[in-house]
Amino acid sequence: MSFRKLKGSENTIYLEDNLEVNNDSSNLSLKDSLQDDFDMDLWLEQQENKDKLHRLIAQKLTGRERQIILMRYGIGGNDPMTQQQVCEILGISRSYVSRLETKAIKTLKDNY
Repeated sequence: MSFRKLKGSENTIYLEDNLEVNNDSSNLSLKDSLQDDFDMDLWLEQQENKDKLHRLIAQKLTGRERQIILMRYGIGGNDPMTQQQVCEILGISRSYVSRLETKAIKTLKDNY
């Protein structure tokens, strides 16, 4: 049984398999020839935007606005919440949560 399993895998290749061996004894493997989709510039830009957003939230929003934005959008590692969940936690109406959220977003956009 195990022989049959091995026989079917004779065309299996691995990322570490050598494709080419150079004279300087450096090997070119399959994983070396695959394209990496990681975009360092984009990642750095996203990190800068994230840092800027966190600074704006801390500096430009009132305590209640900050709480609402953090809870609504899951910033800081929490899961995003609905307006209803936020209003139940804070003990305020859903319409007030909505107004404060709208005001906070406008403040963030104006200062970005």
